[in-house]
Amino acid sequence: MNNHLDLSLFKTSSVGTTVDSPESDLDVNMEYSGVGWFFITIMGTSQNPIRIEFKCLKTGEIFETLTDKELIKHYMTYRRV
Repeated sequence: MNNHLDLSLFKTSSVGTTVDSPESDLDVNMEYSGVGWFFITIMGTSQNPIRIEFKCLKTGEIFETLTDKELIKHYMTYRRV
């Protein structure tokens, strides 16, 4: 069973920034559905986003955008917190 973030599933920026890079190199923007926001703000439970965008802060490029539910689930489960 996989118990770590499999970086081979994700793209890398032109300078090598990955989806698991430190916050000083990476901006992660998560987009939630209306129902997801409801559960997060009103109910206090966590929901997986419907879209995640990764931006390299060194170059300004958006190098990966996730919309696949399984990739989002994998990222949210094993990401660096």
